[in-house]
Amino acid sequence: MRPLSTVRGVALCTLFCAIAGFPLIAQQVQLPASYPHDMSDYGCTHRDDGACDTAPAPPPDYNPLVGTWIRFSILRNGFSVQPPDAPLYVKFMNDGWWSMMEFPANRPKVNKPLEQQTPQELLKRFHALGGGWGNYTNTGQVNIRHHMAGLGPGGESDQERGWHFEGNVLILDGTGPTRSPIVHARKLPNQPLGSKALVGSWERTAYSVNGVSGQTTPEHLLLGEDGWYHATVLPTGRKGPGQGVEEDKWSTQDYVAAYKGMQASRGTYNVQGSTFVRRHIGDADPNLEDKLSTGTFNLQGDSFTWTGTDAAGQKFEATYRKLKPFDVYAPIAARGRGAAPARGNAPAAPPARGQ
Repeated sequence: MRPLSTVRGVALCTLFCAIAGFPLIAQQVQLPASYPHDMSDYGCTHRDDGACDTAPAPPPDYNPLVGTWIRFSILRNGFSVQPPDAPLYVKFMNDGWWSMMEFPANRPKVNKPLEQQTPQELLKRFHALGGGWGNYTNTGQVNIRHHMAGLGPGGESDQERGWHFEGNVLILDGTGPTRSPIVHARKLPNQPLGSKALVGSWERTAYSVNGVSGQTTPEHLLLGEDGWYHATVLPTGRKGPGQGVEEDKWSTQDYVAAYKGMQASRGTYNVQGSTFVRRHIGDADPNLEDKLSTGTFNLQGDSFTWTGTDAAGQKFEATYRKLKPFDVYAPIAARGRGAAPARGNAPAAPPARGQ
């Protein structure tokens, strides 16, 4: 039974919202949890700390990599490079799709189109930002991430990492003679979902903002059973200024060519009844961090339409279709390692920043 004070508080809030004309989303669905941008120290301040083993163990699924992980340590050739590298968040879905993102915390919130920003402002937004998405293969103790698109410009590739567990810490390491890089990652805590109706990997097929229809690049949306999501819009054909040109030498036009149209966010979400809410804990656009995308959805078979208000405060309508599951255990030879395996309509682009 709720305490009387809680009941009174809910009643007063409901009355005030109704009078003011505010939406009553908070009364309809538990809002997604808000966490610090950098959860590197969650449950483990150091990779050798005994606290690493106090958090719940990975669940005994068919695929132990499924879940959302935060990299809290990375060693390259024996040297720690995080920091200055930002923590990486990588999500493995049980339907064979994955996504990863790293956004440095405390980037300046310059709320102007890229074309109107200075090279110095753009450097602070995009330096050390990285990530990508695609599908993946597990062969023995090796995970192969097929990079189908990246947050930065580039081309398609595969990235191999050995994997094993030390306690509850996931170790991903290179398959070369030095095993570099060596990544230590912790699984993020599960978030309560009112409904699992939208769990899965989705591709946006139609989109309108403020009544204007059209999308040049689909969004790919990964909604995990753990209550964490990743979303990316990664246009093809983007190009940087070329090899050997350091970021601090890029012009505004260089940044626009490399990043225009790119969108990426990660965070927590919840679904209850017909309400779907996402909290952008990390975002390629720092102005959108800790903002909510809220609305109602209509699920019909393997597609749903979501209508509401996005993190930027714009009215939108979006339609998604569920991606075909990818068999992560199918023999590699049967697909041809060099070919792009069962990649649907996904765009081609680069690997992320070497995780």
